[in-house]
Amino acid sequence: MRKGEMSRRRFLRQAGGAALGLTAYSYSRVLGANQRVVMGIIGSGGRGRGLMSIFLKAKTCPVEFAGVCDVYEANLVQGMQIAGPRAKNYEDYRELLANRDIQAVIIATPDHWHHRQLLDALAAGKDVYLEKPMSWSIEQGLEMVSATRQSKQIVQVGMQRRSAPLVLEALQIVKEGTLGEVNMARAQWFWNMAPLTKNRQLKGRLNWQQFCGPAGPQPLDRGEYKNVSFLNWRYFWAFSGGNMTDQGTHLMDVIQWFLNDGQPPRAAVCYGQVYRLQPSETPDTFCAVFEYPKFLATWTLAYTNSFQDGWRIILQGNKATLELDNDGYRVYPDPGRGGKPVAASQQKQGSLPSEPHVENFLECIHSRRQPNAPVEVGHHAVLAPHLANLAYKYATRAVLQPNGKVTFTRG
Repeated sequence: MRKGEMSRRRFLRQAGGAALGLTAYSYSRVLGANQRVVMGIIGSGGRGRGLMSIFLKAKTCPVEFAGVCDVYEANLVQGMQIAGPRAKNYEDYRELLANRDIQAVIIATPDHWHHRQLLDALAAGKDVYLEKPMSWSIEQGLEMVSATRQSKQIVQVGMQRRSAPLVLEALQIVKEGTLGEVNMARAQWFWNMAPLTKNRQLKGRLNWQQFCGPAGPQPLDRGEYKNVSFLNWRYFWAFSGGNMTDQGTHLMDVIQWFLNDGQPPRAAVCYGQVYRLQPSETPDTFCAVFEYPKFLATWTLAYTNSFQDGWRIILQGNKATLELDNDGYRVYPDPGRGGKPVAASQQKQGSLPSEPHVENFLECIHSRRQPNAPVEVGHHAVLAPHLANLAYKYATRAVLQPNGKVTFTRG
């Protein structure tokens, strides 16, 4: 049997052995003697390699990467360079999971793989750092929560704002009632993105069938846009929820966490378009509105303009407004109707690094306590964007006709 063609039955046999091996061997060896955590990574693309570097510099405990898996040769080579000569390379992630020396894995693959790979990692007895968004669909998210709770494994979803000191300080400001009654929350992300490039070439071998996996057969090329379904996979529904779920998971989680005890909205509406990033299927410009019991929230993204560049969350209360972004937070007392803008009464500058979130995950591997972003948080965070995507796909539009009459159409 060639590498990358391990049968499901063989994998499950080995996974069961791996789980037993971790209890009897790896946990005692790794955590008993020198607290070292031996890891593997599934998906060593740009984000995956960035996480590898952070894990290797962790202060909580030493980390070693024993396995690197990717279906694209260029990613695999670069991941191995970070992992070092002792690591093994894999094209089939199931073979990595069958490695008894590996205690925990990073899953940094496209969204459509998260469900299957998390369930397989849990079956293999691995703790998991799972990149966001947690799921490709609402139904998959429910299964991922259930499977995690039926296991004994630690799963941290990669929503680093949950561990960021600045965000925790801002949360305290809201909980103290500084803003008063908040009825409007706004999330936004603005980047001026260049159009997608035609005729891009790959830098090595790609196992396209393995990449597609649970998505089924998909076209790699879209007209003159060669390899675009791989190089820009986030813009195609088969692999992703687009930037609605990618960026929206971060921002809507903060809004729900601050104002609604982390619970998802009751309903959503959304409209969007692809204005620049052809041949994308997912919109590069959109606005969604979410209905919560005590407030409305909007989530607006435009990848065609960099006014107020980057992301921002604004919580508008009747006493004050909180503005949170990548530079820190600021609190502006309400000036009253007709009043002049006032200076911030509270503010703090800083960034939102991923390091605290990684450290929290490693601490929980040792303590076996739940991390800052467990699967329930990850599931609720992406529920709002999933709802908005469904509203976008099946929207009812009120259309003003040239004769002044209004008609209603779907889509």
